Amino acid sequence: MDSARLKEGFFHIFKAAGYSLAGLRTGVRLSLAFRQECGVLLALIVLLAVCGKPVATWLIALGAWLLVMMAELINTAIEEALNLITRDYNIAVKNAKDMASAAVFLMLALNAALWFCIFILGLF
Repeated sequence: MDSARLKEGFFHIFKAAGYSLAGLRTGVRLSLAFRQECGVLLALIVLLAVCGKPVATWLIALGAWLLVMMAELINTAIEEALNLITRDYNIAVKNAKDMASAAVFLMLALNAALWFCIFILGLF
């Protein structure tokens, strides 16, 4: 690989990171649910610290919550894209939005079960 392509590939990492950070800023700006989930993330960090949980538990709990936040960003992106197509009632659009919302709901249910095991049962 020549140095120009290597340099281009290296700088692509920074460009991609910039796009990702812009996506996070947009998620915070556009989605109340995402802003609330950011608050829950901070509360979870405090709770894990106060309870003195081990590093492995931190990784499991924070990783699972970040999956909720990822699902929320995808849900919001789908809603934004579908809103470009039509604002009129369309059953296919409704179904797509409902299924994206269901993905977030399933991740929330998983986290509820995980947090019950961590903070109530003390399994992790």
